[in-house]
Amino acid sequence: MNDVQLALLIMGLVIIILMIIHNWIQIQKNKKRKEKFNQNSSAPKINEENDPLFQTAEFSVGENNLNKKNLEGLEGSEKIIASNLPEGIYQDIEAVASITSKQIFEGRDLLNIQSLQTRRGVRLYVRKDDDIWSTDDAIDSSIRFNQILIVQLLASRKGELSDQEISSLHLYVNELKAKINGVLFWIANEQIKDESKKINELRLQVDRALIMKVIPKSDASFHSGALIDFFNNNNIRKNKRNIHELYYGDDSITSCILLNLTGKALEINHESFVQGIVFKMDIPNTKNITQSFNEMMIIIRECCNKLNGVLVDTSSKAMNDDYISRVYVSLKKIEQQMLAKKIVPGSELARKIFS
Repeated sequence: MNDVQLALLIMGLVIIILMIIHNWIQIQKNKKRKEKFNQNSSAPKINEENDPLFQTAEFSVGENNLNKKNLEGLEGSEKIIASNLPEGIYQDIEAVASITSKQIFEGRDLLNIQSLQTRRGVRLYVRKDDDIWSTDDAIDSSIRFNQILIVQLLASRKGELSDQEISSLHLYVNELKAKINGVLFWIANEQIKDESKKINELRLQVDRALIMKVIPKSDASFHSGALIDFFNNNNIRKNKRNIHELYYGDDSITSCILLNLTGKALEINHESFVQGIVFKMDIPNTKNITQSFNEMMIIIRECCNKLNGVLVDTSSKAMNDDYISRVYVSLKKIEQQMLAKKIVPGSELARKIFS
């Protein structure tokens, strides 16, 4: 190899090395630029979990898993009673006290059931030995029992339990214990005040209603003929309160209700003067929140097309796709917060808290 060939080879290697260094520098610049853009952007980050195309959320917690018995730390007769609790008791959100007696009692006079009617979220269950638990109207003058369960819901939409309510419950439990000379132990949530506060904090985080409106683009009201055609949809039906509801799936799931602008039931006929339709979702009490929102958006888009309407929020601000995607992200967050606490949206457990 002569000197000219050697020089050309060295020059070629230098050029290749320079090109590699240049490309690496460009890649680093693009990466920094992208990171800076993401930090400054106020738009929600879109990924597989919050895709604005409104894909159905997958749930990892089922309603059937919610009523499992919590037997940790219990022994002997306490464990036996706790393992045989009646259906409908949720130890995650309710305080449960058990009173047992060696003597068998008859009738309801000792139970002072009338006083329970003035107490918020208190239920009573009684049984004799291994009989089926009785509650509500099943506790009559012929009932025989030696086991009592007092169940207290820890929080609801009225808020956490007050000191007065907690004191009243303890007074009732202790009086009942004394009347039957029984043995008292707490199966769940003996520290009522602390647990009530925790449950109420969760309720405040997720207890929301989603309200959107469809109003005419130009006219003062929707045309009655188009309204009648839109409400002929098989998935929109009136409930017992004469309010229109949107159903989907196996017709057992309600995604939202449809109201007029004053929040009252819609009257749909040829004489209707409807200036807007309100779509309202009670979020924690709605099954499959994000999927229900998908169905809600499908019918809203159909509503806008058929009625020549526009989708707006409660302040009458138009909602574009970016706005809608933000709503979806917020709903997804609420859904995940509830599931993290093993509260399935729209379940019986959810309805107990959000009622």
